[in-house]
Amino acid sequence: MTMSTILIRAYTAVMLALLTFPIFLVIPMSFSATRYLQFPPEEYSLRWYQFLWESAAWQEAALRSLGISAAATLIALPIGTLAALGVSRSSGATGRIVTMLSLGPQIVPAVIVALGALLVSAGLGLYGNPLALVLVHACLGIPFVLLVVTPVLREGSEQYMRAARSLGAGFWRAVFTVVLPQIMPALFASAVFVFFISFDELVIALFLMGGTETLPMRIWSDLRNELTPAVAAVSTILILVTLAAIIPAEIYRNKKRRAP
Repeated sequence: MTMSTILIRAYTAVMLALLTFPIFLVIPMSFSATRYLQFPPEEYSLRWYQFLWESAAWQEAALRSLGISAAATLIALPIGTLAALGVSRSSGATGRIVTMLSLGPQIVPAVIVALGALLVSAGLGLYGNPLALVLVHACLGIPFVLLVVTPVLREGSEQYMRAARSLGAGFWRAVFTVVLPQIMPALFASAVFVFFISFDELVIALFLMGGTETLPMRIWSDLRNELTPAVAAVSTILILVTLAAIIPAEIYRNKKRRAP
């Protein structure tokens, strides 16, 4: 192992530690027995996990966020995949222009997107309706699907597509029987990203949901008004759930990539 490799790995390890330390700092605070956030806790207890288990407000907010995120993912995934099919088959500047335009909701500040979504949803009578948030979150997720799936399609799926078409398969049959199995790891990774982007989104939800709370809105309200370790307990649960979703997705994607 060369010195440059050692330095690069050491630098990477230090950066990862600096990035993840504040995240994992909340875990011990979630076991605090006091009514306020404290690090390190003077006493340890599971009272705040029990509080979350018994709190109808936190459970309703969590279930609402799960439903909105799942619906947004189900909308964004097929639309983004179809867009990726078109971009991967295009040549010249067309594909680049479409990709750049699709990134608009991510480039524009979230407050501006939220304001525009508020005006549209109010005009359609959807203010306070979770459907409005589902549609906006789907629009936010489509660019991620496009960016993840397009390179995979360009790596070789197009060749399989042409082979299937030359053997008599129609376009859609070739897509469902040949292309989709090839890009399944990318689709799974895209779905995970879109789901958590929607699940964690706060600014647009504050504009569109009114008095109906999602989980990030509930966390924000608790931070503003009470600042109890319940927030740390929710954050710990979200960290574990995120790791449980991302790690298997990465393992599955790497196995598929290495498979002959």
